[in-house]
Amino acid sequence: MGKSILIFCTVLTILSLTACDFIKKGNLETDRPKSLVNEEIASNIHVPEKAKKRIFSDFIYDVGPRFNFIKKRDLDNVRSFSDFIGEDHAQRIVSYKSLSVIILNGDKKTDIKETGYDGVLTAAQIKLLQSIDYSSNILIWADYQEKNIETGQLEDSHWTPYLTIVPEIQATYAGGKDALKKYLKTNSEDARKNVQAEKLKPAKLYFTVTRNGTIENIKLDRSSGYPMVDKTMIELIAKTQKDWKPAENTKGENVDQELVVSFGLMGC
Repeated sequence: MGKSILIFCTVLTILSLTACDFIKKGNLETDRPKSLVNEEIASNIHVPEKAKKRIFSDFIYDVGPRFNFIKKRDLDNVRSFSDFIGEDHAQRIVSYKSLSVIILNGDKKTDIKETGYDGVLTAAQIKLLQSIDYSSNILIWADYQEKNIETGQLEDSHWTPYLTIVPEIQATYAGGKDALKKYLKTNSEDARKNVQAEKLKPAKLYFTVTRNGTIENIKLDRSSGYPMVDKTMIELIAKTQKDWKPAENTKGENVDQELVVSFGLMGC
């Protein structure tokens, strides 16, 4: 009899402790925010993902001149390297090893250049700069010693601004650049639906807005790696024939201007 009572008491104690533990757990769960509980429940439920088209929202990342631009009028008035980089930077330069004005073919250096050995441009350099037409690309290559503003020590350095010469008033698309980028993104989605990010390359598409507002000389300089995407971009630019206002020179005369659409992944 005593043994039975002992067993009964032991079982009762175990049941009491279990019930107490259950009540504590229930209270802890109740005290937690419902949103947190619901989030944990949702995280444990597997929901099959729907297949999505891979469209790159930043597919068109620029439309404009090839490089940072300088107006033809301003280029004609350049007389020193400081006119390109700013007086604050130029004041840190102690001496020049060389300063070259180089004509580019696209983004490649040509043999057409003039070199001096001072921060002030030579007569030959000024003449070369003033002979350059709209949409031409140039490289100003300077090697020099400058004073480090923190240590005061002299350091060898160089600066190589790449520039595109533009008219005084550049060619403009109806609605502006943002409208053109939206048009190109929206209408190229079908061609881009199977594009793989790791295989997409930075691409550049050149075209000329003529003095009559038409589009000519469309050419692909760099492929995106997807022929269908490249073909679509060429066709879309060709369809903007009537949507451009031509560029103007200082006399208010219409002139041709070459522009570049940079698309694909960001590149140089």
